Amino acid sequence: MSVRFFPFAGAVRALLVGAALAVSAQAQAAGYPERPVRILVGVQAGASTDTLARLVAQKLGDRLGQPFIVENRTGAATRIGMETMARAPADGYTLGLANAVSTSFPLMFDNFPFVPGKDFVPVSMVGRAPSFLAVRSTLPVRNVAEFIAYAKANSGKLSFGYGGAGSNPHVAALTLVRSLGVKAIGAPYKGNAPTALAVGAGEVDFAMLEYAAVRPMVERGNVRLLAVTEPKRFALLPDVPTSTEQGLTREIEGMTPWFMWMAPAGTPKPVVELLNRHVNEILKLPEVQQPLRAAGIEPEGSTTAAATEYFLGERARITRLSQELGVSFKE
Repeated sequence: MSVRFFPFAGAVRALLVGAALAVSAQAQAAGYPERPVRILVGVQAGASTDTLARLVAQKLGDRLGQPFIVENRTGAATRIGMETMARAPADGYTLGLANAVSTSFPLMFDNFPFVPGKDFVPVSMVGRAPSFLAVRSTLPVRNVAEFIAYAKANSGKLSFGYGGAGSNPHVAALTLVRSLGVKAIGAPYKGNAPTALAVGAGEVDFAMLEYAAVRPMVERGNVRLLAVTEPKRFALLPDVPTSTEQGLTREIEGMTPWFMWMAPAGTPKPVVELLNRHVNEILKLPEVQQPLRAAGIEPEGSTTAAATEYFLGERARITRLSQELGVSFKE
């Protein structure tokens, strides 16, 4: 008996297997979600992260036919919420909205490094909250040049507040002080809103603050904004120059609060891709962009790959700066 060989049989089989896998992958996402999805947020209700999570969650629920329920799991600099998310079943029914402090977890905790691919998979960037160099209104400065002169004349007396050790505003303030060649006293507060109140009350001279936290103090005339630490000016406050425009170190540029949608590592790729597509589409809706921008948040979507790259880049920057500054954020 003769045996006939078909040279393309292997290729055909490979194509069939690939097609079957593709259909299987689509099937994994086709029925999702079949029940409510919970979104863990590591901050209190009303904070920027929470506001963003609830707005996007509502739209996801409307689009996908199941409730996306925000749960606030606060404590340990958002670690409790993010660790709960990372340890949840990787089935797409537990998600998390992380903020920038998560890049500092290895510097804060010995046993929760929060590694992409190991602990979580990024779904998408969601937005950024530009930070400002905010000073008490009684400080005798009107611009960055005068602030620098004041800082140099009051080295050792200058004070700043921050709302969380290892947070972007904290590291940015430390980096700014170092770049000016002065010494300053840091005062910790329980969040950005209390920090803004402290600046407005004159308890500290300055802080790096997001607009949502500092806006009430600015409107009352208790706080003055000298610079925004972004590559371009903030649309709501176009008269406030950027930090780089005014000669401050580029190290603080872009070191602002940001927000990223995450899922436990191992979450099916089709589910991640489905969520990524919907999140990015939601962020383009005028009814989403308008309230976010009014709250000082700039909507910003991404691919999962770009989100991972950004997370790792920011972690590397925070780690490098903390080493150069000689500071530890461990409790």
